[in-house]
Amino acid sequence: MNRVRVHTPAGKAGVLGFDQGSYSFSYGELAEDVSLTMPQRVASYNSGGLHPVFQMNIPEGYVREKLTERLRRYIKVNDMLFLALQQNRGIGQLSYESDLVLESVGHESLDALVSWDSRESAFEYLLDKYLLNTAAISGVQPKLLVNTQKSTERGTLVEPELIVKTGGDEYENLALNEFVCMSIARECGISVPEFWLSQNKELFIMKRFDLLKGQTLGMEDFAVLMKRSGDDKYLGSYEHVAKVVQLYTRDTQQSDHIFDYVAISCLLGNGDAHLKNFSLLYDSINPLTGLRLSPLYDVVNTTVYENDSHDLALKMEQSREFPDQDKLVRFGKNIGVKNPSRRLEEMADTARDYMKGFDLWASFPELRTALEKSISRAMSITGSGVRHNVKRTKKRKIDRYL
Repeated sequence: MNRVRVHTPAGKAGVLGFDQGSYSFSYGELAEDVSLTMPQRVASYNSGGLHPVFQMNIPEGYVREKLTERLRRYIKVNDMLFLALQQNRGIGQLSYESDLVLESVGHESLDALVSWDSRESAFEYLLDKYLLNTAAISGVQPKLLVNTQKSTERGTLVEPELIVKTGGDEYENLALNEFVCMSIARECGISVPEFWLSQNKELFIMKRFDLLKGQTLGMEDFAVLMKRSGDDKYLGSYEHVAKVVQLYTRDTQQSDHIFDYVAISCLLGNGDAHLKNFSLLYDSINPLTGLRLSPLYDVVNTTVYENDSHDLALKMEQSREFPDQDKLVRFGKNIGVKNPSRRLEEMADTARDYMKGFDLWASFPELRTALEKSISRAMSITGSGVRHNVKRTKKRKIDRYL
């Protein structure tokens, strides 16, 4: 597979080709831009590696390995094949047309997935059925794009609306971990997608947030916006992330939101908040409308796993060490947040309140311990040696996204 036709909701945008180790993308006439970083021009975009916007959804890790295992006996497996497999199921506005034909795989019921009670692993069942659908989703952990069915004015619509994740053998109780962290973020008034935990705690199920009333929104992660390969997702700093937000949105409210995203990751011990885990959404590039941060996604406590990251994915003040309260407050002030100290205290209090009321700790008691340590570390004061475990006066929780 060395050639695919690239489409946006406006129609055919151009042609992407691969020849002798080099990628080339050329716009057609009257096309819509494929990326905020690739405006239309007469000359083609040539690169020794796949352009970041096309690389954004290329599968990694577990899914890439499983796809390669299934396909390599029939066809040469490369990134162009993964794009062709995406067709119109990719995250974001881009879709890909080729001579490849895939059979329809039906759909699933959200209620059935949440209440799964079969002896068979729900994820293994979904993996067998939806693996070829999942070339359109990045990330190293086991995850799938799953179709759902819903009624519309025009009839029945089947679309890949759910992202379903599990932890596998390497990351025990990862679904529960993500459910707890995302629930805390939601309680803090942070924008998150709709999500569910299956009753057997095997699956974390999340609704795609790039779909709105049957239309696909544009979405570009920060590796794309910084013109970096996905392999470079751990290069850079949160200060640089905030500058990109300011550059593209020119909206002070979005700076408040990125502070929330970074701060909650630090409070919860999320050492995997890399460039691909932040994204901007927009309605259309030509003309550009509605540019804003996507809802928060992919937040877990990584410190609970011995073999996983125990430091930051990106630097803050030239260091990958998890920050204390002073450093987080300085970060907020430097990016224009009016009262980062108060906001940080609100989030810490909300996290502790949620943890007190959560009743599934028996399944993963180590997670509660790891979260408590992470919150204490983030709320400590430089040089004081004091950990802030004392409850502050309750402040009114403000939902900043309403």
